[in-house]
Amino acid sequence: MSKRNLIRLFLAFLLFSVHVQASDKISKETIASQGRKRTYYLFVPASTESKTDVPLVVLLHGSGRNGLSLVEKWKDLASEEGFIVVGPDASDSEGWRMPEDGPDFIHDLVESLRAKYPINPKRIYLFGHSAGAVFAINLSMMESEYFAATAIHAGSWREREEFALLNYAKRKTPLAIFVGDHDQYFSLSSVHTTEAALKEKGFTIEVTVMKGHDHWYYDLAPEINRNAWTFLKRYELNSEPKYEAYNFTGASEDVNAAVKEINALRAKFNENMRLFMTKEAELRMKSYEKASSADVAREQIKIAAETADAMRQIALRAVRTSKLKLQGNYSQYFSTLAESFNKRAEALEIMRERAALLLSDEPQTSVTTKMNDAAVKAERLNLEADELEQRAEKIRTGQKL
Repeated sequence: MSKRNLIRLFLAFLLFSVHVQASDKISKETIASQGRKRTYYLFVPASTESKTDVPLVVLLHGSGRNGLSLVEKWKDLASEEGFIVVGPDASDSEGWRMPEDGPDFIHDLVESLRAKYPINPKRIYLFGHSAGAVFAINLSMMESEYFAATAIHAGSWREREEFALLNYAKRKTPLAIFVGDHDQYFSLSSVHTTEAALKEKGFTIEVTVMKGHDHWYYDLAPEINRNAWTFLKRYELNSEPKYEAYNFTGASEDVNAAVKEINALRAKFNENMRLFMTKEAELRMKSYEKASSADVAREQIKIAAETADAMRQIALRAVRTSKLKLQGNYSQYFSTLAESFNKRAEALEIMRERAALLLSDEPQTSVTTKMNDAAVKAERLNLEADELEQRAEKIRTGQKL
């Protein structure tokens, strides 16, 4: 190789090294995601330079702010503890929205950073304040196998459709909530309701009530951040991260298009359920005897898993439509439909687990008892879904509830 080429190679390497070099300054950078240029603020402390498995904390800002507002407050702690922080800007500074701001955008951002820095993929965390806190909880449910843990300040779920996101979690993402007892926007009641809902589903959740504190984060940021990091760093994924892709196509279409799409998905659901019940009849003919039922049980598991995913997609479509500026009672109609679809998805998950019992090592008597219990739970959820669909239809037609 000629001397000139060696020099070029050295310069190219040097430029690359400078590009990913750690520093003690916050940088403002951009990334192309979903055909749009997005801005984010990045801090890679010098203390991470010699490490090979650096944690990453994604910071989601509050309304009227930008990513810098949080990165500035986390900078010193990141230097001290040796982790990277990134604060993306929401597409609209007033709040975070799907699908514009995630999950895809956040995923694109994280993966671009992983390509440049020695980030430990099992230790990627979320922190959010206010509007960013709510979005962080939502992402924790939808991408439960991608983010290791989440901590938030001044946030909770408040709307019924938000609680339906519990059904999307494939892993119980640990969550910490820090809230003031004088918070003007997120009451202790809404925080404790969120806490109870997560606990009921088996999530690890810690709530810290800060006496005399209101919604304002910035004065107490050092204390809040340190406590949040103490919680976050206890957790990491048990396996490589898995990103769940969602289909948000058509989120801005009109009501008729949404109804058409939902009805098509419903038809597919009904087709799958007929197939599932055909397999159920086969199992009944075999008296649910484990040895002879294994192949049919595997088919049921596959059908139930695919159909549950489809129902969650329908629910997500309905939620997205309910957020549009709709006339009449259509927002409430689609929101109620989403609840019913999530109930059916939950019932299908129970039926999937029920079929899996036939592949277990448990005694036949124990399997039979558990299968009967599961069938009762699934039936109750389906009845609740029926009631919600009837309620939705009354809302649509303007009947009294």
